[in-house]
Formats: sequence, structure tokens, C-alpha cells
Amino acid sequence: MINAFLLIGQSNMAGRGYLQGASLLDHPDILMFRDGKWQQAHEPVHQDRSFAEAGLCMSFADTLRQDGRQIGVVPCAMGGSALDEWKPGDELFENACRQAEQAVQAGAVLKGFLWHQGEADSEVLETAETYCERFLAMISEMRRRLHGEGLPVVLGELGEYLENREGSPYWKEVNAQIHQIADGRRGFAVVSSEGLKDRGDILHFDTPSLRIFGVRYAQAWKECAAQLGISLE
Repeated sequence: MINAFLLIGQSNMAGRGYLQGASLLDHPDILMFRDGKWQQAHEPVHQDRSFAEAGLCMSFADTLRQDGRQIGVVPCAMGGSALDEWKPGDELFENACRQAEQAVQAGAVLKGFLWHQGEADSEVLETAETYCERFLAMISEMRRRLHGEGLPVVLGELGEYLENREGSPYWKEVNAQIHQIADGRRGFAVVSSEGLKDRGDILHFDTPSLRIFGVRYAQAWKECAAQLGISLE
């Protein structure tokens, strides 16, 4: 049985790490859902942009598959997307639900939601300080739609390097809101971005950092799943 994880958010979930010179994590037990079927995963997993490259999902899957399980990812992140573009009824939300449903019908069991987004919401104070409320409204409906109310939701912090980016003055507020989402809420976990670096554009994580980030996501999912009594198939 394929243990499926829905990948949602913007470019740092889709993956913008450079592949040249990177170690590949391809493995027969790491799958991706593409063109309506499960197939062996290879980077770039996302096809949201022509310049999509390495992401965090391969090291995430590689960490979990070492327990002898098949891990499948359903890539639905979209570079540049703001949280308001993920509202129920809008294209990104509906596509993610549709892809997840088809992935399950093709032989998988949904095991969690992986989210990384917020750079687009760090530009204006209003979107930054309302992030928690808006995210919870979105993910609650997505979990309900996919019968995943009891599944882990793992969110990652924005990169600390945004301190040096003029276009993200409220990144710390977004990170505070991300922590507020998980604080006291069963089934939610936040992954630290401490020590992770950008690829040179003060916006996207570099490939080594994405590999580390993916492992952290896997560890956070394991801890959250254990609390919920969820295990891999």
C-alpha cells in the first residue's frame, strides 16, 4: 500500500534548489502521483514552473521509506501563490483535493498534509497578521473534503534569511502565526528552518537545506502521527 502525502504551498514546497551536483534520492519505494498514476519519483517532482528543481519532499520520503514502506507524494504546490489563492472553491484548492482523491483511488492511503507557504503573505502586515485564521479555515475544509480530519498537518517556518529581503518585512509575523496554528492544536506540527540557507536569491532554500528540511518534516510527521495513533501501512 502506498502511503500518500499531499504537498501544498508555494515555491519552497515545490522546490527551487539547484539539481546540478546534487545527490539524487531516487528509490523504487518513493513514488509521485503524476498524469493520473503512481510512478517512481524523480526530481523535479513538481511541474508548477519550468524552473522547478530540487525540493524537500524527496528527503522526506526517503526518511520514511527506510522503515520498509512505500511513500508517495502528491505534488500540488504552486510557486508565487498567496494563501488567499488557496481558498475552497479556487483553482489551487480544488486541484489539490482532486489530485489527492485520484491518488487514493489509484491505490494509496492519505497519511498527511505538508505545507510550506508564506513568503507571498510576508509583504503586507494585514496578510501576515491574519495568516493563522485564514490557514485554519482553508485546511479545515481540505481535511473535511478528503476525510482527513484526523491526519497530521506539518507546516514549515519561513527561512531566516528573509531578514535580508526587502520584500518580506513581515516574515517574522508569518512565522509567529505559523506557530500559533499549531499551538495547542492536536494534529498540527511546525518544522524549524533554523540554520537553513538560501540559494543566493534571499528567497528560496538551497538544495542542502531542502534535504535537511525534508528530514525535519519527516521527523515532525512521525511525532505528530504517534500522538494521533497513526502509522504507515
